[in-house]
Amino acid sequence: MSNRLIPPKVGQASPEQLFQWAPKTLTFKMIGCYAQTELGHGSNVRGLQTEARFVREKDGSGYFVLNTPTLASMKWWPGTLGKIATHATVYAQLIIDDKSYGLHVFLVQLRDENGQCLPG
Repeated sequence: MSNRLIPPKVGQASPEQLFQWAPKTLTFKMIGCYAQTELGHGSNVRGLQTEARFVREKDGSGYFVLNTPTLASMKWWPGTLGKIATHATVYAQLIIDDKSYGLHVFLVQLRDENGQCLPG
């Protein structure tokens, strides 16, 4: 059995992020899927349209809202997403204050500790 979260974490995570997430990944407390391919763009990374917009709070903190704004941008063939994945490595266009910063990778939790789908 493989866990699709391992390669992106090792290649793109900071040491602090690896310390937090690698043990859970290696012990299968997190089961991942790779969510890059889009219905209208296949694996054409330059054409991906999924957005990750940073929503800034008044105190300067914030959070990301990931969205597939069109039918063509819907993620396609993400493997274990529909069955057992608890997290997804999602490729999306980073947008902060309406400025695009290109494609970035986001770790998104999909299910709770009991395997139930989270809202959204």
